[in-house]
This record gives sequence, structure tokens and C-alpha cells, in this order.
Amino acid sequence: MSFDTQKKSHVVFSRIFLMGIFIVFDQIIKKIVLQSKTIEHLCNHGIAFGLVLPQQIFVVMWGILILCVIYFWWRHITESFLMQISYILILSGGISNTIDRISYGCVVDYIPFLNISSFNFADVCITVGAGVILWMSFKNDKRD
Repeated sequence: MSFDTQKKSHVVFSRIFLMGIFIVFDQIIKKIVLQSKTIEHLCNHGIAFGLVLPQQIFVVMWGILILCVIYFWWRHITESFLMQISYILILSGGISNTIDRISYGCVVDYIPFLNISSFNFADVCITVGAGVILWMSFKNDKRD
């Protein structure tokens, strides 16, 4: 195995390990929320901001989206650490919310937002990751 291959496999392993930490952290928070008698939460059957899609459409869209993020993450595996963390945040949040859907039939949300919706740590990961990717894209466009 060449040095570059070893280095790339180490990078991939460390990023997947970090992703696991974010997923476990989110799942622990949700377990605490679900067991608490004092923390309000809701079971979100929809997508962002509680919008509801038919299950078949949702599954297809979700699968395509996750595959796209994995593809871009893999293409940019050697880019900046900040870009890598952004992809890891998006994947972690998406996977953790998928675990909720499989385990509970919905996504557990516990942070109220302007009396319109609620969200969770996984949603924060997705939003921050996407925001940083957008910011870095605009920043790189200005340089070109």
C-alpha cells in the first residue's frame, strides 16, 4: 500500500469515526429527551419544518440526497478539514434522523423554533454543514 493510499484510508477512517461520535451524541440526547418527564418533544413525521411528503417520495429523495453527499464527500476527501467536517456534519445528521425514523417511525425534535416548528441536534449538524459548504463555495468563487 502506498503512502497516499495509507494516508487516504487514515483520513477516511478518522472522518467516519468523527461521524460516529456525532451520531452517538445525537442519539444519546434523544434518549434522554424521550425518558425525561420534563423536556417537551414532538414526533416529526415530516421533513424540514414539519412539511409532509408521501413515504415513497421521501425515501427516494432521501436516498438520492445521501448518495449525493457521499459522492461529493468522497470527491473532496483531500480538501480542507473544514469542508470535510461540513460533509461529516450533514451525513451525521442525516443518518441520525434516519435512525429515528427506523426506531420510532418519526424524527424526535425537542428544540422549539419560533412557535412554527422544532428541531434537534442532527438538524443543527445538517444546517451548519450545508451553511459552511455554501459559504466556502461563495468564498472560492470570489477568488476565481
